[in-house]
Amino acid sequence: MRGKPTEQEEYTSQDWVHRMTGTSDTFLAFGSGRHLCPGRFFASLELKIFMAYLVLNYDVKMAREGMRPPNEWLGPMSDPSTNARVLFRRR
Repeated sequence: MRGKPTEQEEYTSQDWVHRMTGTSDTFLAFGSGRHLCPGRFFASLELKIFMAYLVLNYDVKMAREGMRPPNEWLGPMSDPSTNARVLFRRR
């Protein structure tokens, strides 16, 4: 379950609880089956802690406001643009 819900499915509040550590056939960043990454919960927690710190201590904005660079695709995976400029200011 990644991305926006389709017309057939609708997310409930419980869907978001396991969203970062859940797996599916269409999202293989943490592997699948016997090769499922045991550190995915730790990685998820570290990312959440970092984001909380960032939100609490910094003002963040795009260098070119009003324009979001398109994602870069590598096969089925997409990443934010590596050419994007983001400005951080400590509060």
